[in-house]
Amino acid sequence: MLKVIRQATQEDIWEVTAFLKKAGLSTEGIHNSVDCFLVVEDSEKQLIGTLGIEVQEEVGLLRSLVVTSSFDSEELFALFQEILKLAKEKELSRLYLISNRRASLQFFDLLGFQQEKDPFVEDLKNFVHAQKLSTVDNCITMRLDL
Repeated sequence: MLKVIRQATQEDIWEVTAFLKKAGLSTEGIHNSVDCFLVVEDSEKQLIGTLGIEVQEEVGLLRSLVVTSSFDSEELFALFQEILKLAKEKELSRLYLISNRRASLQFFDLLGFQQEKDPFVEDLKNFVHAQKLSTVDNCITMRLDL
C-alpha cells in the first residue's frame, strides 16, 4: 500500500487532533504548531500516522507519535528521517525525545540520539509536553544535536 508522508497544514488540525485523542495522547499546543507536524496517509488519503515537534527557540521536543498497525519498521524509520529533515528546516540545533519504552532505545540510537544522564533536562523545563511526561515512571530523555 502506498503511503505518503507530508507536512501538516491548518486543514489537518481537526483530523490530527481526533487521531491523537483516539490514541489517548494530549493535543495541547497542536493548533499553534501544526506546521511542525508530519502526517502519514494511505492510498485513500486516510490518516494512519503522525509525529510532531514542540519548538522553543532552537530546541525541539518530539511528540505525538501515533501510527496504525499497518506500519512496518522501515516506514517508521522513514517517518523519523522526515521529522529530522523538518527539524533542520526549522533551524533547530537540538532535538529531544522522552520515552518510557526501553525497547525503543536501540531504534533511537540508530537515528543518532544519545541518552541523557538525567531525564529532567534544563533545555526542556518550559516545554508543556515535557512537563506532562515528567510524571511518567521510568522516562528516558534522549538528545540529538543537529
